[in-house]
Amino acid sequence: MSIDAPPLTPDADTARRWAVEELAKDEYGQGGTSVLDRVLGWLLDLVDGIGNGIGGDAGTVGTTITAAVVAGLVALVLWLVVGPMRRSRARAKDAGLFEDDRSAAELETGARAAARAGDWQKATLDLYRALILRLAERDLVSLTAGLTAAEAAAEAALNLPALAGRLAVDADAFDGIRYGHVAASESTYAHVSGTLDACLSARPRLADAAATP
Repeated sequence: MSIDAPPLTPDADTARRWAVEELAKDEYGQGGTSVLDRVLGWLLDLVDGIGNGIGGDAGTVGTTITAAVVAGLVALVLWLVVGPMRRSRARAKDAGLFEDDRSAAELETGARAAARAGDWQKATLDLYRALILRLAERDLVSLTAGLTAAEAAAEAALNLPALAGRLAVDADAFDGIRYGHVAASESTYAHVSGTLDACLSARPRLADAAATP
């Protein structure tokens, strides 16, 4: 009994489905939706045109040609559109928590000004960066190349366990806002501001341990 090998090229419907499923992923839905919509619409219109113009009248040969052309178009679109988008996001993640050399005081000043202007995205992101730098000044966080918000929060939580929950919430908000998954608001800013105040007055775990007789 022989087992049929899978087809080497997809038919038009399969290729269309591949393109729709790939470009509909959440990671492509932020920061470029309109471009992807136009590309996807163009591709699907082209697939329909090729299928109607060749596959409907030329039998097996026409169907094979259609499938090959469609598969090539799908591969080309994914390479030209999806590849650069993924690389761009990877570079952004590799950049780490900080994007410039501003001090904690400068970041905090910028955050407060942004909050007064109602720019909650800038206010939240800059204030979280200021928070991590303030913690680093107290040797509660190590500033390493490519440090992420989650890594900084996790290290700070080891030294300030009572604030672990707040730090985790702020780190998640920072990443969500930075990469477009969460909308910044007065609430996200206020939460980071409260965490900053709490961290500045909290006693590190090691200090408490050293004070215990």
